[in-house]
Amino acid sequence: MAVSSTSHRNAGVKIRALTLREHSVKAFSYDQFGGAGVLHAANLPEPVAGTSDVVVAIEARSINLIDIRVRSGMMGPLVNKRFPKVPGADFAGTITAIGANVKHLQVGERVFGAADPFKGGAFAELVAVPESQVIKLPSELSVSDAVTLPIAGLAALQSLRDLGGVTSGQSVLIHGATGPVGLFAVQIAKYKGAYVTAVGGAGLETARLLGADVLIDYRSGKTVQKNGGFDVILNASGKMPYSRGKIFLKQAGRLIEPSPTIAVFIGSKLGNLFRRRKHLALATQVRHSDLEYLARLVSERAVKPVIAATFAFSETLAAFAMVEGGGVIGKVVVTR
Repeated sequence: MAVSSTSHRNAGVKIRALTLREHSVKAFSYDQFGGAGVLHAANLPEPVAGTSDVVVAIEARSINLIDIRVRSGMMGPLVNKRFPKVPGADFAGTITAIGANVKHLQVGERVFGAADPFKGGAFAELVAVPESQVIKLPSELSVSDAVTLPIAGLAALQSLRDLGGVTSGQSVLIHGATGPVGLFAVQIAKYKGAYVTAVGGAGLETARLLGADVLIDYRSGKTVQKNGGFDVILNASGKMPYSRGKIFLKQAGRLIEPSPTIAVFIGSKLGNLFRRRKHLALATQVRHSDLEYLARLVSERAVKPVIAATFAFSETLAAFAMVEGGGVIGKVVVTR
């Protein structure tokens, strides 16, 4: 924050007035909830590190479904109504400032992680986030690969491991296997030794190359036939509701929502009081240990990030338009 001064004379007394002038950063923001048209380029005040925060100069970020849902206003009470808002959770970059209570990170270190997706902030030159939501960027991991991991990768991992309890030999159906969460889920399920059936449209060949055992292309009219045959169904597409998917589950099977709406989240909690076949909705948690786990899987080449397209920061509106147009295979990344 810069300080400039001006002088005034009042009744023969010289008064020195201080004017505070904030540094600004380039960003993309919106001033009301709505469709793609509300997002625009802006200059906003530079973020300041809280006592437990780090400020990161962002080199890359990626787009998630939650960014669009928050902007649209459909996340209701989970999102405050203070504007302007900057979208974006996933990011990677270099630390430029730290709070007094930051213990494990230093200025100049390269990191990746995620802002609170309900608050956003990654579609700006700088973002301030709690130290607990970032980890050091492994030298073998590019910033573009790193920014695909936090929200989509964590959603896939926590859905299959924490909610699904997927183990070797189990049968897993991934509906929406060619989207960001689905492609990570195919690989994580295979890494855990599951037999994976992938449902999708364009991009199913990518799912096969990443390990899917069975492919079902919904465009051909093929449907899931294995009634009562799956231990876990991951509804990554949002188009396999519990009412439809439950017949494909084993008696103690689980249908998991990795990106639930508020209605689905609440409905799943209430309905499970009376179900043996469970309907589970994920609330993704940004954890150090899970970010490190995903980074290790990528470093070991057990998981391969799939990047559909890369845009420059100035092309952010085009990047969002691509994602909102649908049919994207993998993640859309936005660099500097």
